[in-house]
Amino acid sequence: MDNSIQAHQKELCNKLWAMANALRGNMEAYEFKNYILGMIFYYYLSDRTEKYMANLLKDDGISYEDAWADEEYKEAVVEEALRDLGFIIEPQFLFRKMVKMVENRSFDIEFLQKAINALMESTLGNDSQEDFDGLFSDMQLDSTKLGHTVKDRSAVMAKIIASLDEINFGVEDTKIDVLGNAYEYLIGQFAATAGKKAGEFYTPSGPAELLCRLACPNEHDPPWHSLPQFQYLQR
Repeated sequence: MDNSIQAHQKELCNKLWAMANALRGNMEAYEFKNYILGMIFYYYLSDRTEKYMANLLKDDGISYEDAWADEEYKEAVVEEALRDLGFIIEPQFLFRKMVKMVENRSFDIEFLQKAINALMESTLGNDSQEDFDGLFSDMQLDSTKLGHTVKDRSAVMAKIIASLDEINFGVEDTKIDVLGNAYEYLIGQFAATAGKKAGEFYTPSGPAELLCRLACPNEHDPPWHSLPQFQYLQR
């Protein structure tokens, strides 16, 4: 990993941790982790959806939004996405759409819950269903820990969404999983604040991937299996 990527990684981790501490208010860090990690993961899935759809539809000269509005196109993109990604996020539920809602003050936490429900439902009956099962269950959006009213809870989640949008997760070297590495960093930090070692509830991606490959040497990993988010959130 060259110095520029290392510097970017360090800056990203520092910003994420500062953001987590600033936004959690009176909530303990180990309680807040489910919300910020869950939203980072949703950000990742949304970004992956957008890039996938852009590539899928580039020869047709049609946007994802327009394709979704056309029943024939919609059926085709859903089929392709479920086959290749194992999930689908509808255009209206993309992370960037939520950012726009936050900016114009129309976002509410019930919309986020609807988005998560739609994502989870898209996996039903597919090979990815078991892997996604319970993935966001710890991110309890109706918890009074976030706030006593829908308005208060919406405000907290809106701040998380806006803050994540301000952070540059991108890096040109596709061999470096910047977002995944930052995710692992936060897991370790949250574990430390709870008086635990990260290894007590999280298996680092390296050993986890090695064990998977040793157990299934002839299998190609589905696109969602290698993500450190799954290795953590399924615990």
